[in-house]
Amino acid sequence: MVKAMLDTTEILIFAGVGLVFALGLLAFCKWSGAAVQRIAAYALIALCFLYVGFAFRAEESGPWVGVEMTGVAVFGTLAGMSIIGSPWWVVAGFALHPLYAIYFHYIGAASQFAPAPFVVANAAFDVAMALFVAYAALRGGRKSVMRAEDTSKKEAPQRRLAARAQHRSQSRDAGGPA
Repeated sequence: MVKAMLDTTEILIFAGVGLVFALGLLAFCKWSGAAVQRIAAYALIALCFLYVGFAFRAEESGPWVGVEMTGVAVFGTLAGMSIIGSPWWVVAGFALHPLYAIYFHYIGAASQFAPAPFVVANAAFDVAMALFVAYAALRGGRKSVMRAEDTSKKEAPQRRLAARAQHRSQSRDAGGPA
């Protein structure tokens, strides 16, 4: 069974849908105060499981479910590593996932069961999330450096006062002038 590819207008429409979903997820992160890295990691895992659900529609679903579960393992590992470590792991997952989706689910053998509109929307969502998580990681790094500088500037006078007080108490103990 050969599926017809989407035309340019349909690709743009479904890519726009993917971007709207990405913006919705980002709005949820902003509204809830949740870490973007963590929500993005959960979203990547959920996307992979959606393809497992699509694999059940294949003519011989057993092998396809196994193939899709391998995708869950690979991208789930990247997502899990970002939850406990660097956000760059989920950026890598979201950067690689659209390549996997387009090559395997849109042009390749898995196009027999993966709906083409979903694949295009998913690829746009993945790219948008990869860019936003990368931006948040870079911005978060700068914020922590700026916070450390602000903290050190605020604590510097207090440290000087503490040092003076300690010097005075040592001078008094030694019998020197106060």
